[in-house]
Amino acid sequence: MGKRKNRSNRRLLRMVSALLMATILLTACGSGETTTEENQAADSELVANTAAVDAIEAEAVTGQEDGSEEGTGTEQGDDSGQESGGDNVARADEEKTDQAEQPQDQTAVEASETEDKPEPLNIPVWVTSSNVNLRAEPGTDSEVQKKLGRNAKLTLRYEENGWGAVEDEEMSGFVSLEYLTREEPSANAFVVVIDPGHQRKGDSTPEPNGPESSTMKARVTGGTSGRTTGVMEYELTLAVSLKLRDELEARGYTVCMTRETHDVNISNMERAQYATSAGADVAVRIHANGVEDSTVSGALALTPSASNPYISHLAEDSQRLSQCILDAYCDATGMRNQGVVTSDTMTGINWSTVPVTILEMGYMTNPSDDTNMEDEAYQEKMIQGIADGIDGYFGIG
Repeated sequence: MGKRKNRSNRRLLRMVSALLMATILLTACGSGETTTEENQAADSELVANTAAVDAIEAEAVTGQEDGSEEGTGTEQGDDSGQESGGDNVARADEEKTDQAEQPQDQTAVEASETEDKPEPLNIPVWVTSSNVNLRAEPGTDSEVQKKLGRNAKLTLRYEENGWGAVEDEEMSGFVSLEYLTREEPSANAFVVVIDPGHQRKGDSTPEPNGPESSTMKARVTGGTSGRTTGVMEYELTLAVSLKLRDELEARGYTVCMTRETHDVNISNMERAQYATSAGADVAVRIHANGVEDSTVSGALALTPSASNPYISHLAEDSQRLSQCILDAYCDATGMRNQGVVTSDTMTGINWSTVPVTILEMGYMTNPSDDTNMEDEAYQEKMIQGIADGIDGYFGIG
């Protein structure tokens, strides 16, 4: 629009100039003669008019230049009829730039947030070891909320920096991915450590009764013996344990033995530590009882109390393990059930890091118990009862 106005001004100036010139000429011609003063006056008027025209033309040129600058960028030419001004174009460009950049910036932020946020999984996983820490936050410095057993089923929400955000029926937390698997284990894929009590030769060398304990006890003793059969306790416990191993393996368990011969020297503390290193889910210690009174008979199980200074956190599971095994054992054999007894003085219990029980299978000082425990058919009942109790503890069958 500015350009059309400038061209119109120039045409008007040319017309005015032409009219002025014509007027001057006509004036000069009309009088025939002119005086010097008149000529000078005419010349002055012509100069003045010419100067005015020049000024107007200069203004028009300046306006044209300004209009050209204002039209830079989006103009389409005079014939298009489009108007464009510098400020309007600049604002339009800025708006377009803002509109173009805003979604890109927002997309970039959303993409960044998506990259930072772990991918949701919500899938079942299982714990691959015993006593796995469920922590409040990812990292080994975080609080341990509770211990998880082997094959415990969890829901994996997401993975982050080597840790899995998981939850069970009780709580949520984080577990190292090293101890999780997405493959469902078989129903009885558990590790059982069997500890046949005692050994051929005892070792009276003292060892701590528990971690950091000042109380010392003999590393291991030779045990009792059958008053009727004359069989040594270490012989009976190994014979039963080897048969129990075979039965549990036939049921699908992984079984580790603390000893398979009589000629060893393994302390009670070392037996508990072996269960830890074997990745045991439970430790079952096989023993037989003996007292002065030969009329006393029956079976019992020893377990840590809730106030045990070393493994109170294992007391509940250990007591349940003891109860399951003792009840199934007595049901299978008909042995009198003397119940579960708590004890916090047993080195092999105090050093344990997994649920643990000591099954006192019967009294070798009682003629009936002693004879029965040496009988092959009766031993088969003993084996089935212990194995059934372990199944019961793990919820199998």
